[in-house]
Amino acid sequence: MEEKVTNKPAVIFAHGLRSSKDSPRNIYIAGGLVEKGFCCFLPDFTGHGESEGDASDATVEQFARDIGVSLDYINSKEGVNPARVGICGSSIGGTAALVRAATDSRIKALALRSAPAEGYYKYADNVRIPTLIVQGDADPIMSESLILHEHLAGEKKLALIKGADHLYSKEKHLREAREAIVQWFVEKLGSDDPAKIYKDRKDAGAELAYRLKDYKDRKDVMVLALPRGGAVTGYKIASYLNCPLDVIIVRKLGFPGQPELAIGAVSETGTVVLNESIITSYGVTEDYIRDEISRQKKVIEKRVDLYRKGQKIPDLKGKIIILVDDGAATGATAKAAVSTLKLESIEKLVVALPVAPPDTADELRRMADEFICLETPYDFTAVGSYYEDFTQVTDEEVVDILERARKSVKALTEG
Repeated sequence: MEEKVTNKPAVIFAHGLRSSKDSPRNIYIAGGLVEKGFCCFLPDFTGHGESEGDASDATVEQFARDIGVSLDYINSKEGVNPARVGICGSSIGGTAALVRAATDSRIKALALRSAPAEGYYKYADNVRIPTLIVQGDADPIMSESLILHEHLAGEKKLALIKGADHLYSKEKHLREAREAIVQWFVEKLGSDDPAKIYKDRKDAGAELAYRLKDYKDRKDVMVLALPRGGAVTGYKIASYLNCPLDVIIVRKLGFPGQPELAIGAVSETGTVVLNESIITSYGVTEDYIRDEISRQKKVIEKRVDLYRKGQKIPDLKGKIIILVDDGAATGATAKAAVSTLKLESIEKLVVALPVAPPDTADELRRMADEFICLETPYDFTAVGSYYEDFTQVTDEEVVDILERARKSVKALTEG
C-alpha cells in the first residue's frame, strides 16, 4: 500500500478589505510557496468574494474569527502537518492574523504585509511565534509597522521594501516582498521541495555570495571559513565580495568509537561547546571528554602552524564577520566558532551555510546577528548528500586557498 504523505507545510492567506481569495498579489506570493512544496489556502472572508455576510461585518475581529475557521479546515486536510501551519496576512488581514496569533497556538509562523497596527500593539506583546513584517517605506503606515516590530514578543524580522507603497504597485517591489515571505516560511516551517544538490563547494559558495551581495566592496567585511571544506566555499564568497579571507580553526569532539558524531567542539582560542543531550543520553564520561579536548587541541595547534605559520587569529575588532562552512549537521563546530567570535569586539556576525537541518539552523539563527542558510531540508541526512562532488579537501588545498586570498587582498590594497 502506498504511504500517505502527511507532513506538508501550509500557509493560509488572509486578504485585506475590498479584496478576496482572487487577490493577484496573494496568488503571486502563494505561487512561490507552492514551488517550495507548500499547501496554500486562499479563502474569502466574511462579506468578501463568494463568502456569505455583509461587508459591513468585515471587522478585524471578524476576520480573526474567519482565520480560526480556516485553521480548522486546513488542519483537517490530508497531507498537511498541523505543526507546520503559518498565516500570511495583508493589510487588515495582517492585523487580523496578529490578533488571532496572540491566542491561537495552532499558528506556527506569521508574515504580515503592510498591516495597520495602531490600536493593536497589545496583541503583539503576546505573539511569541516567528513573525516577519514586510513593509514599504513609501506606505503611510510604515511607522505603525516599526512600532509593531518593537512590541512583538518572539523571534521577529522587519523587511523594509524601499520605495514600495501600500499595494506594492511596482512589480519589483512585489517581487522583493514575495522573496522575503517565501524565504521566511521556508526557514520557519521547512520546505517539502527537494533540497538543491550543489555541483561542488564552489557552486554552493557562488549561491551564498549572491545572497551576501550587500556586503560587496566594504572595507569592514571579512570572511572566516571553517576548514577544510569551508575554505573552498569561503574563497568563492570572499572573491566575489572583494574582502579578506581567513580561517577560524575549530575541531569536532568525536563520540567514542564514532569520531564523525559530534559531542561538541573546541576552538583555537580554547572555547568549548558541548552537546549535553548526547553526552547525557549515552553516558559519555568526563574523563573521555577531557582527553578528547586535549587531543583536538593538539590538532588545532598543528593546523594553526600550517595555515597561519603559528600566528593567532587576526584582529577582528570592529569587523563584520561572515562565518562560512560547506554545511552543518549538528552544527557543533559552527556553534563553537560563533561562541569564540562573540568574545571578540566585532561589529556584526553573519553565519552563512549552504545546507543544515532545521533544528541546527534555528539554533545558529538565534546565536548570530544574521543567518543565511540556502537549504533546510526536514529529511536532512548528511552534508555530503547535498553535493554531487564532496571530495575531501586537503590541508595543502587550504594553504593554497589562503595564499591566493592574501595575494588578492594585497593586489586590491596596492591597486
